[in-house]
Amino acid sequence: MLSKKRNCIQDHIKLILVIIIISFILFPLALSCLRFNSDTEFYDSLPKLNDFSKDDYNPILSEEKQALGNITVNNIDLSDLEPGFFIYNDSYPLIYNDITSKNLNASRLDLKFINTTEPAIVDNLDEKIIDNTAITVALNESIFVEYNDLTEGYFIYHARLTPSELSQLFINNGTNTFELDSETNYTIDRDSFVVFDYKSYFQGLPNSNFTLYFIWEFTLEILDWRLNQNPDNNLIITSKEQNFIVDFNYHFNLFGQKYNQSVPIPVEPIVADNIYIALTVNLPDKNLLSNYSLELNNEIVNIGEHLNQDNSIDVLLTDLFSGFQSEFFLNFTTTFILKFIDPIGETWAIDRLVELNRIRERIYFPSLINGPQHIFLKYISFYEPAIYADQILTNSSLFERDFAYFHLNTSLTGRQGIKVRVPYLIVGETCPFIIKYIPTQTLRIVISDNIKMPLIGADVNVYYFGKEYGTYIAKDRIQPITPGKTNENGEISLHNVPSGNYTIRIYYNGIFLKESICNTYNYRNYINTKYPHFPLWLIIFGIINGIFLIFGAMFYIKYKKTR
Repeated sequence: MLSKKRNCIQDHIKLILVIIIISFILFPLALSCLRFNSDTEFYDSLPKLNDFSKDDYNPILSEEKQALGNITVNNIDLSDLEPGFFIYNDSYPLIYNDITSKNLNASRLDLKFINTTEPAIVDNLDEKIIDNTAITVALNESIFVEYNDLTEGYFIYHARLTPSELSQLFINNGTNTFELDSETNYTIDRDSFVVFDYKSYFQGLPNSNFTLYFIWEFTLEILDWRLNQNPDNNLIITSKEQNFIVDFNYHFNLFGQKYNQSVPIPVEPIVADNIYIALTVNLPDKNLLSNYSLELNNEIVNIGEHLNQDNSIDVLLTDLFSGFQSEFFLNFTTTFILKFIDPIGETWAIDRLVELNRIRERIYFPSLINGPQHIFLKYISFYEPAIYADQILTNSSLFERDFAYFHLNTSLTGRQGIKVRVPYLIVGETCPFIIKYIPTQTLRIVISDNIKMPLIGADVNVYYFGKEYGTYIAKDRIQPITPGKTNENGEISLHNVPSGNYTIRIYYNGIFLKESICNTYNYRNYINTKYPHFPLWLIIFGIINGIFLIFGAMFYIKYKKTR
């Protein structure tokens, strides 16, 4: 009986030893099967695109056009201008005889400026204003006429300046002044001569002289009229809301014409270089402009002598601004405030996944919130280090405005990525634009415990400029990616992410361990935590061994008692 019990105990001990040996072999193999994917993908499903609508953002400007304000004439010195033309042989041959025989004598008494009837004006906002690149002025020319013999009985006259149109004609018979009727008292012939039948008008009365007052509408042209922003300003965005002091130049040429021959038809006109014009230039949003520098006919003048209290600018008669394409050139500065609407950090944009788990879009919402109302702003740039030129698929703006991007030569500039030039903007307008790109960088992170051994199964949250990285990243709305777990090497990888820095927050069993900064420029980013090193397989194996030892001790004690 005792021998039988001894054999039974020995069989139990052998069984326990076999179990322990098998545990030593199988337990590490089981642990080796519990591994995590080292290339964890954060892309569970595509987000809804939530495309913005054209109804959400409307352009104020339909074309890249600056307002130019208006230009008016204040005065004209016409003292050196020759009189017009009295003799016209082709249609009225007897007039030549009247003049040469002294039976008809005509002389100009005066020629003076009255007012501006139509200023030059260009506006880019008010559709009711029709752009006009010419100035029409009213001139009063008085001609004194004496006659003795009514051989022909007609008086004809053509203005020296051109283009000139007769607006009104008055006559003074020596006692009173009357306006002549164009339908009954005078006509305009095919060559724009004024033909007055004074013989019929006076009907044989003994008047021997009269004075005619011609009210002409004379047109001066404004050539090469423009407002340009200085492209050499280095206007770089460094914050989501920023002031810019911007240089502009304002330019035009004044051009007037006259006839220089004794008979104007069909001779071509020449420049009216012997008339001098005083102007007032009202720039767009003139009360927001400063730092003026004025040149007239390539000579710098004292702006203080030309700038009025209302910030309009005068050109004086003493400046000798003639009709011979005189040039007006003004430099000035003004201030704008540009803002990006709710950007994510210094990306100046929102970022979203759009297709194939790797194609993304940066959507920018630049807006001019302050500055001149009629002057648009361009040549504003920012650096985009997260995108490289060869990653870009398409670029477009909602209002179909051109914008550019430039590759940055890292060796020369010390910068990564591209330089982006924003589409032109005017105050009160937001112009969204998009860069679609394929990010090619991979963010690899290796997390270790307090003895720099891989920390397996740690939860990793990734943040991009303070927002959880995901399929949609915006200030007010995100679609974060499910946190990943580190694999048996303590590693986690994110593929096709924008280049740059990321904030990493590490949790283990729901306990926060550490926050760290990583970037895509390193092939791997190593993060050491203070989590104590307890190999899981050793703990489990120790527990199992402890159980076996307890059972062995119990069998041993029981066996000893039976003896």
